[in-house]
Amino acid sequence: MSKKRNWLTFGTGLLLSSSLLLAACGTGNEEADAGGSTKATEGTEETEITFWHAMNGPHQEAITALTEEFNESQELYTVEEMNQGDYETLEQSIMASGVSGDLPTLSQLTPGLVPDLATNELLLPLDDILTGENGFTQEELDDIYPGFMESSVYNEQTYAMPFSKSTRVMYYNQDLLDEYGVEVPTTWEDVKALGEKMVAAGDDSIAMGLENAFEMEYETMARQNDSTFIDGETLEVDIDSPESVETLEFLMGLIDEGHARTAGEDGFFSGPFARGESALYIGSSAGLAHVGPVAEENGINWSTAELPTYNDTPLTIFAGNDLGVFSSATEEEQEAAVAFLSFLLEPENTAFWSMETGYVPISKAALEVPEYKTYLEENPTAEAATLELDYGISAPSFVGYGEYRNELLNTMDDVLVNDVDEQEALTELNKKAEEIISTNNN
Repeated sequence: MSKKRNWLTFGTGLLLSSSLLLAACGTGNEEADAGGSTKATEGTEETEITFWHAMNGPHQEAITALTEEFNESQELYTVEEMNQGDYETLEQSIMASGVSGDLPTLSQLTPGLVPDLATNELLLPLDDILTGENGFTQEELDDIYPGFMESSVYNEQTYAMPFSKSTRVMYYNQDLLDEYGVEVPTTWEDVKALGEKMVAAGDDSIAMGLENAFEMEYETMARQNDSTFIDGETLEVDIDSPESVETLEFLMGLIDEGHARTAGEDGFFSGPFARGESALYIGSSAGLAHVGPVAEENGINWSTAELPTYNDTPLTIFAGNDLGVFSSATEEEQEAAVAFLSFLLEPENTAFWSMETGYVPISKAALEVPEYKTYLEENPTAEAATLELDYGISAPSFVGYGEYRNELLNTMDDVLVNDVDEQEALTELNKKAEEIISTNNN
């Protein structure tokens, strides 16, 4: 498949032009016109597919622009995108449609849902069709960051492709750091040292802000501290290892000593940070758009950095969503879906998606797109997330992951709110995780 892309300035963002080539590869049913676009010959019926997602606001605008661009770039396929509300509503719609047999062609999916859908034979294994004539080349697949592909693989088969992916970054208030004469922290010990200075000074602001759901920060730190946590290949559980317990004790110590706090009634810490209530804050790279306007309103001099390390180990856990094709799709719909997936993950398009939404580029080639390089120069707060791409990993995938995550969240609440001993809490979580994995994955 030959691909070509031009760029047009559109408002505050970049809108892609209609110049993609979906080349004919000996099918006899299509031809390229003089302008280079692929056209269906007489008698060839256009294939229509449906695409469900949970994008809203600027994210909705960006996915609509890409979908329209794909539809205009060729005459073989038409994608109808359908917003399903938020992620919870999307998941409910998928489950209900799975029962009724009225699923869309493809959908945005949380990685934790992929194994459940695959086990129930609702998702289509993609390995045999990804490299079809209108799909990916092997070189393009190899160029996707391995950490993103990990979340798409279940039982050694690819059931989804990464798309709206994010990573955690550390937001920092430069004026507060300057006030205490410290550099941007690179380790959790640096964070603690800053907290001690701020507490000693009686500062109303705190050193580190955390989301109310801080389980990802804890797991990241535990894995940085050489805990295997849950092994991605064997699914062996070791959540209550000494390394993991030590990490949670350190994190709770920061909170108990007034060096860190969660968002509380604010819901997310992006608001308090942007109001100057903390020197640091760990949140999603996709949250830049939430921090920026409020920080500007409050005169906060801020930027972002890579996550601090625990035990000197750089590691981050990717978050976000994938795209899967449902097994109810016809062969023609499968071909259309793969062509659409290939289009969305072209370097220029994943770069466009990243610039418009705050999600990170999926492939290494996207970082080399000239427009994206210019974007990073003009928006340095977006750079930290790209620096983490080489060492990012995905959480393990298994049937029952949603149930396990609820138990993990409950455990964090028990330790934070109910003052349950860290070792006791993690030992109980370890037992529950083993039961969930054993019951659902044998």
